[in-house]
Amino acid sequence: MTIIDIGNRLSGSISPYLLQHKDNPVHWLPWGEEAFRLAQELDRPILLSIGYAACHWCHVMAHESFEDPDIARVMNAHYINVKVDREERPDVDRLYMQALHMLGEQGGWPLTMFLTPDGTPIWGGTYFPPEPRYGRPGFRQVLEEIARLWQHDREKLLKNARALSQALAQREHVEPATVSLPDDLPRKVSQALIRHFDPEKGGIGGAPKFPQCPALNLLLHAGGTQAQQHVVNTLRHICQGGIYDHLGGGFARYSTDELWLVPHFEKMLYDNSLLVSTLAIAWLQTGDELFRLRIAETIDFMERELHIEGAGYAASLDADSEGEEGKFYVWSYDEIHGIVSPEHFELFARAYDITPGGNWEGRIILNRRHQPMLMDDEHERILARERRRLFEARERRVRPARDDKVLASWNGLAISAIAQAGLALDNEDWLQLAQTRYREVRNTLFVDGELRQSWNRHLLPTPATADGVANMMRAALDLYQATAATDYLEDALDLLRLLHDHYIADSKDAFCFTHDSVRDIPLRQVHGEDEATPSYQGTLAENLLHLTHITGDTRHADMAERIFLRFARDMVENPLAHASLLKAFWLSRSGVKAVLAHGEDSRETLRLLATFVRQLTLLPPVAHLLPDQPLRDLPPHLQAAACAEERPALIACRGQTCAMPVHRKEDIPAALELIWRMA
Repeated sequence: MTIIDIGNRLSGSISPYLLQHKDNPVHWLPWGEEAFRLAQELDRPILLSIGYAACHWCHVMAHESFEDPDIARVMNAHYINVKVDREERPDVDRLYMQALHMLGEQGGWPLTMFLTPDGTPIWGGTYFPPEPRYGRPGFRQVLEEIARLWQHDREKLLKNARALSQALAQREHVEPATVSLPDDLPRKVSQALIRHFDPEKGGIGGAPKFPQCPALNLLLHAGGTQAQQHVVNTLRHICQGGIYDHLGGGFARYSTDELWLVPHFEKMLYDNSLLVSTLAIAWLQTGDELFRLRIAETIDFMERELHIEGAGYAASLDADSEGEEGKFYVWSYDEIHGIVSPEHFELFARAYDITPGGNWEGRIILNRRHQPMLMDDEHERILARERRRLFEARERRVRPARDDKVLASWNGLAISAIAQAGLALDNEDWLQLAQTRYREVRNTLFVDGELRQSWNRHLLPTPATADGVANMMRAALDLYQATAATDYLEDALDLLRLLHDHYIADSKDAFCFTHDSVRDIPLRQVHGEDEATPSYQGTLAENLLHLTHITGDTRHADMAERIFLRFARDMVENPLAHASLLKAFWLSRSGVKAVLAHGEDSRETLRLLATFVRQLTLLPPVAHLLPDQPLRDLPPHLQAAACAEERPALIACRGQTCAMPVHRKEDIPAALELIWRMA
């Protein structure tokens, strides 16, 4: 083996994940031109390792393999080794994750891919143990075999690479749609999806169980009463299960079992944001106090543990502390017995599943899944006091590490969620908080009319991927609709211009995932599937429909229709993966909209909106007619309403038809009854 001392080049990174590997004996390089140049000059394959700072199995593989000098020698002798933070470069992660799926493998992190020197995928997997176990080959054997084939039977690898490359390219080439989308497709899909729900514990499928918020949101909007019941049951079990942190608030990424008991302990900003949004709609539809509590506690968690002063929200909290997964969060029976008040211990133990033998590997994960409904107020106050005792004791433990990256995409989700919760629950403090965090992120990530991907004490120069633009655009629209402040609407329109200038696909019927200035990735992707977060195409389609209502510019709706047509076949054939697009399609066909004509007192008008939202039990697109707004500046469909109204009024619309203006809260039910009868 010939080892050229390239050295480990990660010490200058701003990514916490890359910095976790800066002292590895592996000669890591960051993704970029230098890595590809060295691979070509030295005629070596690239070993690409993708992960993120909070990833438990990434830590395991790092300790077992990347810190092992013998394995590092094999890597350094035969490969150009490249580390990527999937959150800094989701475009790189997604491309090679798609390649892994095409190999018939399940996705996950760490993602381990072998590439040709020009970046074409050859073969890969996720976590590899250092030696064969778990039914997986050992990492050392994989390294040696790929190196042998590269040196002695290269054509075999290149044949595989060409096949994968062609398959990836074909995914991006979409023939004109021949599938029509019936207006009732979202309802039919919702009815089909509920057959896959666990009728007792909620959620879709078995272990592991993910919240799958895009699907839950589709069902809450388009599914009808039975679908709503399945979603509410699911959310109650999530809110009372071990996946929820009953002491500090916030949700873990998923449950490793089908009972929602044992979490994968990492906490991600996006999961908590999406659950706040989903719970806000569920609260509107049920008035369940449990959902209001979890929204409030989760926002408190985000503020206390994820907020970075002056910048926005951090990406995640690690699953591990002191080298052990979940150590910060779990308890022994004796620990709890020594902290909880003796007079309330029996009540607390019964409520939170506390037994001497524990409920997970001899330890205790606090949960209330056996009795997911809240107790009476007096018992809940007692439980809250005892939880506070445990929380204060837990605060003295070694905390999980935090990934301080401020990501455009995830912060857009967070700001939008807090704004939606503020409007749904008529909470002025949350609306103010959402506006403050929006200003922070705007000041941190917007540069010269462009949105950047991330910040961590320094700004990453990479332009944001399209999900970041879409989610920040949605945050701006949500703030405009909740507050009537036109600066947010102007920001949303600026972001839309950015998308049309730099992200539009050549076919003009969708948006590319990457900015057109990004040249260091082999393929510019266009995709519509939901993943851990909602599809950016679905978010953009919904944004465009909101803008159509607000501005009257039908070009926005035309673009949304082109997106629906582009992904029509996928929406029909694989609806669960396209729930966000289906929800946007539902809005285009069935959604209720609101027009607010402001009088002299905008606060009174916004209170009218809050009442409308609670009685509608959804969050509709809202257009504001302000008293000082010149009539000529209004879109034609709103001019008549503006002429007719000199005092606060709410006009409910569905499709192109609107009910008569209402001025009193008492008249809203009649207007709603009328528009729901409209075809």
